Amino acid sequence: MACTGLVVQDGERVLVGNNEDWFNPRTKIWFIQPVNDRYGSVFFGFDNFWPQGGMNQKGLFFDAFALKPKEVDEPVAKPRFKGNLIKEVMATCATVEEALTLIDQYSLYFMTSFQLLIADATGEAAIIEGNAVIRKQGDSQMVTNFRQSETDPEKISCWRYLKARKLLTECREDRLHCIRNILAATSQERDYPTQYSNIYDLNGRKVHVYYFHNFQEEVVIDLEKELENKLGMIDLPTLFSTNSEAQAFSARYTDLKKEYVHSAPRFVVRYPGAYDIDKPLDDSQVFLSKCRYGQVPVLTVSVTPAEADMTLSRVGGEIYAPRLREVGKQVKILSNHPAKLEDGSEVYETRIAWRWQDKTKINSLVLSAIRENKLINVALHHTGELDYLKHIPYSLSFK
Repeated sequence: MACTGLVVQDGERVLVGNNEDWFNPRTKIWFIQPVNDRYGSVFFGFDNFWPQGGMNQKGLFFDAFALKPKEVDEPVAKPRFKGNLIKEVMATCATVEEALTLIDQYSLYFMTSFQLLIADATGEAAIIEGNAVIRKQGDSQMVTNFRQSETDPEKISCWRYLKARKLLTECREDRLHCIRNILAATSQERDYPTQYSNIYDLNGRKVHVYYFHNFQEEVVIDLEKELENKLGMIDLPTLFSTNSEAQAFSARYTDLKKEYVHSAPRFVVRYPGAYDIDKPLDDSQVFLSKCRYGQVPVLTVSVTPAEADMTLSRVGGEIYAPRLREVGKQVKILSNHPAKLEDGSEVYETRIAWRWQDKTKINSLVLSAIRENKLINVALHHTGELDYLKHIPYSLSFK
């Protein structure tokens, strides 16, 4: 799991480059409108809409970089911010100094597995780890996926960091071109490819966007113009011409190449090749699989006895939701209605929102059917959107 970021001062401009390397192909861009004294922003991320990076109207930038997990010291005197602290920073801060002052007021208990790079239009920048802050020295600062506060500069082994540092020393006058070359040289392929790359002009409030490590095609986003247009959300891939390599990677998460077969009652559920079988959580589950590149999405199949008077319309609220309450909290039924599988069989679709371990928001899509006095539930659980994967539970077929 790898990402690369760097801040470079270029005469009158401050430029920031980043590669977003991850397994999820569902990349998004969304805009937050200014309200009263709260700044507007553009955010980049995935279909769970947790911002991975972005810039506000004042030219304040941030991006997140994964780390090996490590416990964060939590001072008793510092409270936990109620909400998303990073979003609050982007809505209320114009500079790195203001951002650090706000962040310092709160516990960073949640930063066990990532660090932040922040920068502003004056050229100030800093890396924020859970237990340390590293301020920019000189005209540049770069970050990958290790804690610089704990690493001797002479013993840095990350090849992307070393490559970026070497190429930066060879830069000529066109720093934007140089940053693009650095991002290309440190981009990733295989299981955690570079889904998108950005070069932010913090003074011009513009973002140069590249898709799936293709640096020959560029889209430029002008933050002020887009805020005037009052755009909401954009599927990032739709801004670019067809990318066959990106399509092939995405198909690994959607093409139904594997199948689970149950004997009594006889049914089949097909699922993507990127999923691996895991141990079911309880006796009601007969099948559980996870995407091998992350903890979600998760696909489960349950088979339990059906009561004689059971109707499918009751299953979501009276049977499945209580199961979720055993492992989570804040379980809420969003919708519950009849549906049909691809083979025409009648089922009930229930959508449920809940929280895993009281913190991670999960969306669940549950299909319920009754065969041979058995209740069958096929469920998809995800932190993000469900619709692009709903064909997985709907692949349920009876034989």
